[in-house]
Amino acid sequence: MAPTLASATGLAKAASISSRAYVTFLAGNGDYVKGVVGLAKGLRKVKTAYPLVVAVLPDVPAEHRRILEDQGCVVREIEPVNPPENQTQFAMAYYVINYSKLRIWEFVEYSKMIYLDGDIQVFGNIDHLFDLDNGYFYAVMDCFCEKTWSNSPQYKIGYCQQCPEKVQWPAEMGPAPPLYFNAGMFVFEPCLSVYDDLLTTLKITTPTSFAEQVCQIP
Repeated sequence: MAPTLASATGLAKAASISSRAYVTFLAGNGDYVKGVVGLAKGLRKVKTAYPLVVAVLPDVPAEHRRILEDQGCVVREIEPVNPPENQTQFAMAYYVINYSKLRIWEFVEYSKMIYLDGDIQVFGNIDHLFDLDNGYFYAVMDCFCEKTWSNSPQYKIGYCQQCPEKVQWPAEMGPAPPLYFNAGMFVFEPCLSVYDDLLTTLKITTPTSFAEQVCQIP
């Protein structure tokens, strides 16, 4: 028997839901797993309709993986992605491993994903972000007011791209710096060709002091 219109629509909706997921990243055997557990619990509390995929490096111990699976997470092991040689002078040493986050573009079994750092807590349902138009990358502009930016000209003069009207960029300092977004949360569509392009660009682009944490908007 051919499905009724209602049941066909329901099947299409179910297929759409199953092809979407939240994703986060975990490395090492430290306490950062607790943050991911908190993220998983927060997503459940706000009644998300989508699973949380955890991209783990090989050094994440089996015990931590079991903890995540017990929380309902989908654990996916990934291989590390290393920054170009001689380009590892970052504001914080652990930023080096964060290039491995690029691997999530390989998760092509999902049509759309929302990346969330493991130290993010969700206090409201954000499933509606999956319904943003396809074909775009969505992120939030970073703030230059944090002390980790203290060596930058932006921080020194009090300039911030989130509120440029407060302090204008001085003409004598040349063109205004490019826009940057924070890579702690973003909406994207996994794609192998995009992943390859990201790796190619990584090799020819001088990184910021924040590795992938703060990314330039072209």
